[in-house]
Amino acid sequence: MMINRRSRNATVISLALALSVGCSSIKKHRDSDFLKPLASSSPAESKAKREPMPSERSLCMETAKTVAGQGYAAEAIQLYERAEQLDPAAAPLDAELAPLYADVGNQNAAIQRYQRCVERTPDDVELSNNFAWTLMEAGRYDQAITEASRGLQNDSNHVRLRSTLAMIHYRQGDRAAAFQQFEQAHGSTVAHHNLAILDIDAGNLDAAQEHLQLARQSAQPNSKTESLVSALESHVSTR
Repeated sequence: MMINRRSRNATVISLALALSVGCSSIKKHRDSDFLKPLASSSPAESKAKREPMPSERSLCMETAKTVAGQGYAAEAIQLYERAEQLDPAAAPLDAELAPLYADVGNQNAAIQRYQRCVERTPDDVELSNNFAWTLMEAGRYDQAITEASRGLQNDSNHVRLRSTLAMIHYRQGDRAAAFQQFEQAHGSTVAHHNLAILDIDAGNLDAAQEHLQLARQSAQPNSKTESLVSALESHVSTR
């Protein structure tokens, strides 16, 4: 999402003010009785007056969800943490905070939150995928493989989780295992293509060329592979 600097600054300033005075100030307002008509309130107005104001904790959580959706992870973390402080007896907001901690690079905090999440819902494959990816980003490859493999026991056809497992193997240096997982998820052509992309990103251009040639030999040629071959050949020729 593209946000201009003025709008972003205004949002951050408003968030800072909200955090400084507390979540209870958000969305609250007071209507003066001065100059109100003498007629009785409408049924809708009477109903609104009877409804209780949301708690400060609820307001913090609602606002945190909004700003997180706008890409303000650090501000959302502060609001969710404040919500937890307001009611320590309530269930922790692990599912909300885990991905936000990962976004800001606080891998240890993210891992702790994800660990509690998978303990509560061990069959959630999407959660397992996110947890495995976070463990990989933290360099905990053995733990990441264990978590991804555990998730695949719940759904062996989950393409994204199997691709994540392939990525973990590649980061760990096991190229054969990475290819095997990519192949199982997408087929051999895409597996070679994906490894070529990873090799290019790692600066291993010779290995990338080999994988692209193998991908081109497939009975089902891929236009994206041809484009990648052309781009790589052009890059190599100008070195």
